[in-house]
Amino acid sequence: MDGVEPVLYPLLRRDLIAQGPRYVVQIGDKVIDYNEDFRLFLATRNPSPFIPPDAVSVVTEVNFTTTRAGLRGQLLALTIQQEKPELETEKTRLLQQEEDKKIQLAQLEDSLLETLATAQGNILENSELIDSLNQTKASSALIQESLQESHRLQASLDQERDAYLPLAESASKMYFVITDLSKINNMYRFSLAAFLRLFQRALQAKKEEENTEARIAALETKLKNMVYEYVCRSLFKADQLMFAIHFVKGMHPELFQENEWDVFTGSIVGEMFKKEELPSWIDQERHGAVAVFKSTFPALYQTLCLSDSDLWLSFLQSSHCEQEIPSSIAKKISPFQQVSFQSTLELCRTFISMHIFLCKSVF
Repeated sequence: MDGVEPVLYPLLRRDLIAQGPRYVVQIGDKVIDYNEDFRLFLATRNPSPFIPPDAVSVVTEVNFTTTRAGLRGQLLALTIQQEKPELETEKTRLLQQEEDKKIQLAQLEDSLLETLATAQGNILENSELIDSLNQTKASSALIQESLQESHRLQASLDQERDAYLPLAESASKMYFVITDLSKINNMYRFSLAAFLRLFQRALQAKKEEENTEARIAALETKLKNMVYEYVCRSLFKADQLMFAIHFVKGMHPELFQENEWDVFTGSIVGEMFKKEELPSWIDQERHGAVAVFKSTFPALYQTLCLSDSDLWLSFLQSSHCEQEIPSSIAKKISPFQQVSFQSTLELCRTFISMHIFLCKSVF
């Protein structure tokens, strides 16, 4: 559904009409019997559906959409259950204890109000009432101290649990990277349940690391490889390289500087540039792409020293030019800048450049 149909308003508002021992409701032109156990559930794939103002008060909206923060918390809980089950048990016990204390405190407050309301005569002379009030006050103070101690212990436990937060954050990021594949092909849909099974399998890897940081790094690498292999088996061969570069972009955004990804994917398209003097060794058909590259990354363009044809001689003559970028230039630019530059000059060598980038940077 995309909205709430006005014809349903009488049903949602429960505009019931009594007809003898039964109730009916009018929907459109029909009068239909109403059952007290009837419940209506409306579902939509839209994470933020529009609900008319006059329907907000009669509709309860429940959002089951997976969010990064919610998934991160769920993955952290699974990690703690596997790696430090005693922490999760203690956390659950403290939460239960805290809730019990809050209930006791509320009961004491209600009891105090009831005692004061039912007291007869002069309150100051009612010793039984004063003793009861003192006892309630002492119990309340003890409960407050217990709650403070519980909060302190929870803070300590949370600090230990947060040591595994980088793993949960990384795994949450992986899930949303693979869900974006549905934008490429509607068949590329991966359920949260399948991802959670992969995550739990990764957690079962044998512990060989002595400290927590090394263990998290090992688990993250294990999960990354498992997710990549699992997803690649589900893709057409033509889309596997696309997923690999997309996966790296999602997991390691620090490898990509501003506008580099947009130029590489064609999101930044050059306007009608003035005819510029470009090095003569650059193919005429690539002048437009080089002009976009030059206007978007002027500092990088200067670093490449393209006007020095002697410097780029081996690059021009090599059949594997992606491996022949002058070493003095390669040291000054990032691996992805090399890919971007290669795709600007020779589009046919882009796939090979991407393979080299992926192998050097991540896989």
